[in-house]
Amino acid sequence: MELHLPDPITNYNRQIARRRYERREEFILGHHPGFNLMYWPRILRAPARVERLGRHLGWSRDQIMLTKALLISRMACVFIDHIIRRMEQTGIIPATSGAPNAEWENQYRHFLLLFLQADDIPDRREIVKLMARLHRYTVPPPALLKFRRQHWQAIAHALAPQMTPAGAAGFFQRIPELVRHSPVAAARRICFAAALYADIQERLYRQQWMYAYSDSMLRLYDYIRKYPDILAALIGMHSSSTLHPPAASPHV
Repeated sequence: MELHLPDPITNYNRQIARRRYERREEFILGHHPGFNLMYWPRILRAPARVERLGRHLGWSRDQIMLTKALLISRMACVFIDHIIRRMEQTGIIPATSGAPNAEWENQYRHFLLLFLQADDIPDRREIVKLMARLHRYTVPPPALLKFRRQHWQAIAHALAPQMTPAGAAGFFQRIPELVRHSPVAAARRICFAAALYADIQERLYRQQWMYAYSDSMLRLYDYIRKYPDILAALIGMHSSSTLHPPAASPHV
């Protein structure tokens, strides 16, 4: 099974909440130096708790699984942040540029391998697969980023009239129209529109661009999953090297 890093939503929330986690960790672990492994059992209990809560609230199976994937990804990030900080404090990680980041990615993949061995979680493989799927779905494809760099002046010119709250809201209103195209064409248009939505959010509300893009895609997930071909095309765009948005309307 291919193992992916966490999706940008999880990563962004982790960065924003880092100070709060650090204060909480120091409060809890202040008298217990070393590595705190008590968080691991909490992670293993999380899927069952989500299952019970989801059934109680009448969630669909997809909602339950999506919540499990997002929660496990976030808990994994918190757990690994703690491990990395302790490794830095004890000198386990060499004091070289990029070492903590490389070790973080290594620990995250190690976490996924351990999670896959947890026999108490019957749907663990489904959860990890959905975590990987969310990563590919919520991350802008390289072809989109390349196209935006090459044609940024034209995009910025077309985007200027849209720099309003109404322009941002219009993104979600256009989605039903975009899904009428073929799966690949719809996927390209959705990605392109999500990027423009992120541009508006970044300039109007000072939101991180990657977070805004991923947030918009995540908010659309329940709608887009009704179109499996389009969802597959969106995920498959990470293996595509070209992007051809509609020439007649660069902001759709």
